[in-house]
Amino acid sequence: MTARIAEASPRFLARMAGVFFLLTILTGIFTQGFVSERLVVFGDAAATATNILTHKGLFELGFTVYLIEMACQVAMTLFYELLRPMSKSVSLLAAFLGLTATYYRVTVLTS
Repeated sequence: MTARIAEASPRFLARMAGVFFLLTILTGIFTQGFVSERLVVFGDAAATATNILTHKGLFELGFTVYLIEMACQVAMTLFYELLRPMSKSVSLLAAFLGLTATYYRVTVLTS
């Protein structure tokens, strides 16, 4: 796979990174703005649990879309090839921080 990424043009990689970035934004808006707005009652865990049990399908859809968001974010960080011509260390740092942020968000979600 890395050989195919290395053969791809920088323009193609930039477009793919842009598509993943746009998908990350749109899925984040959906999960945080629509699903959380309907399910989460801040300061009242019992009401939140009741909402989740009542709207199980919405909860499952929101969780699925959230996983898609995380997959897009991981895929976006793998395009460190775009930054590598400028600085290999900066591109690796950006990829590491992107993956770390994704790991942190997933662990917060599941805890």
